[in-house]
Amino acid sequence: MTQLGSPVLAPQEAPVYNHVDMLCRIVLDGRDTDGAFALVEERAALGAMTPRHVHTREAETFIVLDGALEAWSEGRSTLVEAGSLIYLPPGRAHAFRVASASARYYTLITPSGFESFFRDSGVLVTEPFTGDLPIPGPVPPDGVAKLQQILDPLGCTITGPPPFTG
Repeated sequence: MTQLGSPVLAPQEAPVYNHVDMLCRIVLDGRDTDGAFALVEERAALGAMTPRHVHTREAETFIVLDGALEAWSEGRSTLVEAGSLIYLPPGRAHAFRVASASARYYTLITPSGFESFFRDSGVLVTEPFTGDLPIPGPVPPDGVAKLQQILDPLGCTITGPPPFTG
């Protein structure tokens, strides 16, 4: 997205983070949109997932470019395949996992602010975004506690372990 007088955004130049075994880069920061939204590009391997959590402020829209995600919200699971998207409004418990060998997707955060979570909880990596994917593993209990410390000021609460089986 460019506007007259705005910089051209080059996602390939954005720092890459390993965030709970998902590679991510902030393509468009809220500082670039006057807080209206942020856009995060993510890649992950089969089995990468988030714990159940609730955002009080922002909605998340997952736009699947390649592969598939399984989205869970308030007891219901939905398969979201390439070319589809799912909108998760604030105030609803949700989680997701990669349901194909790998997946590439955008997370649209509205309003912005939550994108800081990826920087603050992720580990900066030197590998390119298009490189090998981390092998997913469970987040250890002390890791969950660290995530929650970062989430508290963002108005987000981890409500339980991932709801997925098999």
